Amino acid sequence: MLSLIMVILLLIVFLVLLVLVAAIDIVFDVKGCGVSVEHTVIVHWLLFSRQVSPEQEDEDNSDDFPEEFKDAEKYVTEKVKGHFQESDEKEKRKKKKSLDMTYSEMIQTFRQLKVPVIRFIRELIYAIKIPYARVNAVYGFADPSYTGIVCGYSHSLMAYLACNFENLKMQIEPDFVDRRIEFDMSGKLRIRLYRLIPVILRFIFNRAILRFSWNYFIKKYYRKSSGNL
Repeated sequence: MLSLIMVILLLIVFLVLLVLVAAIDIVFDVKGCGVSVEHTVIVHWLLFSRQVSPEQEDEDNSDDFPEEFKDAEKYVTEKVKGHFQESDEKEKRKKKKSLDMTYSEMIQTFRQLKVPVIRFIRELIYAIKIPYARVNAVYGFADPSYTGIVCGYSHSLMAYLACNFENLKMQIEPDFVDRRIEFDMSGKLRIRLYRLIPVILRFIFNRAILRFSWNYFIKKYYRKSSGNL
């Protein structure tokens, strides 16, 4: 009996370590022109593989139903959508009443959370490995001055990413004549859960985050309790 329990415990430990250590590979291919975007994402984990391509799924589903069922589905969808929109508007009004913040409180919250949030994003980026990635983009706005501003920020971002990710190849070009946005991205991301857990825990147990969460809980609980009186 004792040996069986030990075997089960060892098996559980092995499975937990396997989940934490095994790499999750995300292979993506994204192409876009203006508002039209086509993308394919394939997720690999151990022996499992899943392809995510909403465009193909929508086309396959649309061919399976006759026209009368499509009309009925459209009618029901509009009715249900209208009902949930009314419910969402009521819920938003309730949340707005309970989450109203003054301008000074918003500034104080931004100052309080700016450093831990930026640190969390930076550590999260470092925890994700990029075996290879390629980004090609061409952009242009109606006002050439906006294109110039974006050009400055984009080249700064390219320099920062080039220093931290050797396998990331980026080519972003501005177009000061025409108004357009075209991009072509492909690559592979590798995620291991054991690298993300310390990052998430450091963010959760940060003093600023804990202080903000505690104050938010107290205010929300106080308003709820005062409203019930």
